Amino acid sequence: MIDLNLVKVFITIYDTRSVSIAAERLNITQPSVSHNLSRLRHIFKDQLFTRTKEGMIPTAYSVQLYESLNQPLIDIENTIGEVTNFDIKNSERCFKIALTDIGGMYFLPKIYEDLEKIAPNISLEVVTVDMNKLSDWLITGKIDAAICNKNLEERNLNTLRLFQEKYVCLVSRNIKLINNKLDLDTFLKENHAVVSASTGHNLVESYLNQKGLRRKIKLRVPQFSILNELIEKHNLIVTVPSRIGAYFEANENINIYEPPFQLPEFDVTLHWYKKAGDVIAQKWFINFLQDTLS
Repeated sequence: MIDLNLVKVFITIYDTRSVSIAAERLNITQPSVSHNLSRLRHIFKDQLFTRTKEGMIPTAYSVQLYESLNQPLIDIENTIGEVTNFDIKNSERCFKIALTDIGGMYFLPKIYEDLEKIAPNISLEVVTVDMNKLSDWLITGKIDAAICNKNLEERNLNTLRLFQEKYVCLVSRNIKLINNKLDLDTFLKENHAVVSASTGHNLVESYLNQKGLRRKIKLRVPQFSILNELIEKHNLIVTVPSRIGAYFEANENINIYEPPFQLPEFDVTLHWYKKAGDVIAQKWFINFLQDTLS
């Protein structure tokens, strides 16, 4: 019978594509991981992984082996977890979560406030969302969870819808509107600031492209949160989720309007990857986020 610790090593190398990251996640030395990998290769009579610039790439046999071993290992650790409590009060675990800057504005204060009350020794690290890398970050363990406005297509990821959201337009008070209403001609004529598409906020651009329309984008920035003063002083329009628009209501130099066309609402979703070796802590963190944000 194969040692359960060897299975953990195999699963962790497969998930992270790295011997060194696997060692860090398993809290053992890198030589120990390499030694265990040699034992696994001997037991299964297969190379299992090929070292490349992109990391440890699994062989065809390794892919089949992972599909056979991953879920049973999770089930075993779940069973153990039912009788083993995660020490919330004393744990010094650092959880990593990916958020956009506006996600940070909206979610982070509540997450941190509740975390301080429930688990005062646990810490958080926030990583800026990059939609092109998010699935890989979750699978390899760079982050424990992600909150974004787009469903990730990786079938091994878990997804929970937190709520539905819609867009509103932040408009400089200096922009003259007819009957105090933002119409399509004004929307297309005036200057816009937009954030990087890698944050997932590209619904407006997709709609305009479908209709054969173009707006005047004068400024591209990596984050929404730096735009407050720019909007009011430089006659800009910025389209943001409505919950974030509420943060600008106190600024008398910025007005908030509905977009001059029908945009669909979108889901704000929580994503995570169910991984072996960290089941108890991960399960607690995901449940905590669900309870805090739903």
